[in-house]
Amino acid sequence: MNHRPRLCRIDNPEDAARLMRRAGVSGRGIELMTPKLGFCVLHLRDVPHTTATILKQEALAVGAEAAVNKNLIVRGVDRTDVVLAGTRRRLNLLLAKLRGQQFGLTALAEQIQNAISAAEGTPVWRARGREINLSHPLVMGAINLTPDSFSGNGVGDDVAVALERGRAMLAAGADILDLGAESSRPGAEPLDLKTEKERLLPVVRALVGETDAVISVDTYKTEVAVLALEAGAHIVNDISGMRGLNGSGGMGRAVALFDAGVIVMHMLGAPRDMQRDPHYDDLGSELHAFFAERIEAALADGVPRSNIALDPGIGFGKRLEDNLAILNHLEWFGGFGRPLVIGASRKSFIGKLTGAEVTDRLPGTIAAHTAAILRGAHVIRVHDVAEAHQAVQVAASIRAAGQ
Repeated sequence: MNHRPRLCRIDNPEDAARLMRRAGVSGRGIELMTPKLGFCVLHLRDVPHTTATILKQEALAVGAEAAVNKNLIVRGVDRTDVVLAGTRRRLNLLLAKLRGQQFGLTALAEQIQNAISAAEGTPVWRARGREINLSHPLVMGAINLTPDSFSGNGVGDDVAVALERGRAMLAAGADILDLGAESSRPGAEPLDLKTEKERLLPVVRALVGETDAVISVDTYKTEVAVLALEAGAHIVNDISGMRGLNGSGGMGRAVALFDAGVIVMHMLGAPRDMQRDPHYDDLGSELHAFFAERIEAALADGVPRSNIALDPGIGFGKRLEDNLAILNHLEWFGGFGRPLVIGASRKSFIGKLTGAEVTDRLPGTIAAHTAAILRGAHVIRVHDVAEAHQAVQVAASIRAAGQ
């Protein structure tokens, strides 16, 4: 008799529970078995020799796995990365054994638990008293208030055209409008403060006055952000990751003052030089370390963790292979428990893959954003809202489908 075995993917506890419900497993059985079916792999960085040695011993004792540097056992290295793996049940047993131990093991157990819990939950994103619903992926419509946008759809300083663009995007299904007055295309020169304010602020005021939409402003200049927030904007989308560019600084304190939301983006250098031979020794680890440092800096400035979203910066100081790796491995950032924003719309990597010009990259854009949603993205930043909205509906339904 053929029992038709099939492979099943368990990405989270609900996947395991759903599968067992279909098999008729009792409620108590599902409760007991769910931690045994989910499997986690974690990469721990720079663990001291003694801590790593005990961690490996304790992991093996509970049936988990801990891979370490081959020279650790003979003290050929003082520190090592650790690849820790096991079912959720085995890891829970391990964490229970680590808590209360010396050599940093108690703190390490807490860090591992926080990362697993954050990755399994739906993050909360708040901005100026609003709780942005992330139970389904959101579409952020990009309105470029520039005459030189790489996407070819800049509206310059025409407030009426920008307002009409915003209305159309909201009608087409945009959840957030992102207004940017300075081009961040590769090679772009910085825009002077006066021009940026003149382009941006009238449109912010008009959209806030006419709609109830969530308004984001794409700026790294604190003075511009403060004026936009005073005008009613809700989110600052900062391509500098709140590090500042060209002498700007203090963005974290400004965001905290208004209790605004913030999108912290990763970029190498500045737009004018970010694509001059970008290089990473370990892409995932370097981006992870960047976000860990930037989140801590934001918290120190008074920004609530619930107000922070992360954007790995597709196309901002990235090679083709970097962009593809990020889209395929958004789990790198899941342990932060923060919303992930992905902006791949019409980017040059799509042209490199397909040969398509900027205006013909909609199919590639939809493919990239669909992959991102299936990998866990919460927000996609787009130029073509109606098409993106439909793609989100389909991709989100696929992601939520049962076993």
